[in-house]
Amino acid sequence: MISDENARTRFPLDASILQRLDQLTILTRRSMATGHPGRRRSPMAGSSLEFADYRRYAPGDDFRRIDWRAYARLERLFLRVFEAEEQITVTLLIDCSDSMHHGTPEKIALAATVAAALAYIALKCEDSVIVGALTDRLAAYRRVGAGKNAVWSVGEFLQRLPRSGATDLNRALYDLGRVATSPGLTIVLSDFLAPGGYQTGIRAVRQLRQEVALLQILSPDELEPDIQGDWRLRDSEGGGTVDVSISAQVIAAYRQRLTAFTQELVAFAHTNAASYSLLPSNTAILDVIQRLLRQIELVK
Repeated sequence: MISDENARTRFPLDASILQRLDQLTILTRRSMATGHPGRRRSPMAGSSLEFADYRRYAPGDDFRRIDWRAYARLERLFLRVFEAEEQITVTLLIDCSDSMHHGTPEKIALAATVAAALAYIALKCEDSVIVGALTDRLAAYRRVGAGKNAVWSVGEFLQRLPRSGATDLNRALYDLGRVATSPGLTIVLSDFLAPGGYQTGIRAVRQLRQEVALLQILSPDELEPDIQGDWRLRDSEGGGTVDVSISAQVIAAYRQRLTAFTQELVAFAHTNAASYSLLPSNTAILDVIQRLLRQIELVK
């Protein structure tokens, strides 16, 4: 039997949190019609126990589905059609740039924990999961099958996330094309502070028949900086430095730029039918999952 301490080193969530996650399901805005059996509703007629509708009998249909009570009333043959259930692939992509290691707590820590939680929810609902690391490319990924026991493989991958300098989100997201082979849900966890932007990469992911969710993680000192005086600031990804004198006016200008950047990301998500949520890096994991991600209907 694995001790709680050893289990925590293999997976970043303890048993009490996992029990809370057991009641949740990852949502998609539309059915994927993947053709793979699972526990998610599909637009394809199937043989689950949940009744969906009637349709007229046609030669060759399974006569065992004929509703004889309807025949007795209407003297016509109708079939009972049931809701099919499908399996989809949930892809979790984590930005591993140096900027994600900024903040207290570090943004990368929340990204990995949220990815672990969403992977657990997907796997216990019999979806499959791909977890990937984004640098200047899709640097590493792991595909795991459905079932709770697969979380150990996810946990091992999250422990070994690479750390890069700058991230080329456009190229890294474009790389997903060699991995994503069927319709699914792709969730990107990033601060989206990539020098080259993110728009081209997200559009490429959409072309792969992926529903997309953008989870922007920023640290408290990025959201509400509390510094003043003379500073030498270093770009965590580019390596350059700049000397600045920080005043109330500089802080106000920074907040205006940050608001404009975030609003641009929100507008882009809306235009491209993607979900979006801002996650401060000091937010408790259950608050992220049960409140913030419920608000955008990514989980229920």
